[in-house]
Amino acid sequence: MGKSFVSIEEGIQAIDEEAIFVDGSWWLGKVRDARGEYEAGPRIAGAKLFDIDDVAERDKTLNPKGLPHMAPSKQLFAAAMDALGICNNHHVIVYGTDGCMTASRAYITFKSMGHNPTKVHLLQGSLKEWKEKGGPIEVGPTSTILADDLDLSKPAIYQATDANGFCDMAQVLDIVSTNHPGVILDARSAGRFQGTEPEPRPGLRLGHMPGAVNIPFQTLLEGPNDWTKLKSVEELCSVFQNAGIDIYDNRVFVCTCGSGVTAAVIAAALEKCGRFRSNTLIYDGSWIEWGGDPNTPIIH
Repeated sequence: MGKSFVSIEEGIQAIDEEAIFVDGSWWLGKVRDARGEYEAGPRIAGAKLFDIDDVAERDKTLNPKGLPHMAPSKQLFAAAMDALGICNNHHVIVYGTDGCMTASRAYITFKSMGHNPTKVHLLQGSLKEWKEKGGPIEVGPTSTILADDLDLSKPAIYQATDANGFCDMAQVLDIVSTNHPGVILDARSAGRFQGTEPEPRPGLRLGHMPGAVNIPFQTLLEGPNDWTKLKSVEELCSVFQNAGIDIYDNRVFVCTCGSGVTAAVIAAALEKCGRFRSNTLIYDGSWIEWGGDPNTPIIH
């Protein structure tokens, strides 16, 4: 199973290869409760939950601004993998529940934390389609891990690395000030990008980073019929081309959004189009950090 993006049929076949399915669902605000839905079911049989809000860097020394769902330390990620029963040699197939647009963030996190990138996959299709095509489902209640319950002092079996593929505000400022060549791709809606719509989080300035290109993440997904699927390679390339983006540009691409989640949709789409993942970064703080700082340059 060498493909990064797998169909429902390929996912069902992977059960025989002892793949681990991971629910990577996330919802902004209180629209839906990913943890509650996972624990209540239905879910893919045997699936684990990777909660990006819980398995995240919350240490005030490493995350002094208290930014949400920042990439975890390697110690935390390794402890979470041990608690979930995930080993380095497992194929991991990340999926999102029906209507979820954001499983790409969990997918990118696994690839960034040292798991063999050829063994991390993103399921293309909904839980509804999985069930309709004969994929096994669990319906009873279950429970899952909490990061606060993990003992990070215990030697880990899982071998994680420091997060790679992410960048901080200083690196983005270098690009904005043209000290470092790069392209900033903003996944927020056109209204938020232009500063004509309010941000969902209070207290943030409106607008976008100088030089940024707007690629609303929804334009990269199949749409209302199934938000869990990226568009075809041809359609994705067309979206980037229409935005003036050459996916093979040698400059570093920085993907940003509201808080570092839907930026991963752009990163995954670029990967599907054939761009090397190593030359694409996610600005983990994204607009919640940039728009919350009174000193960062902003274009309205």
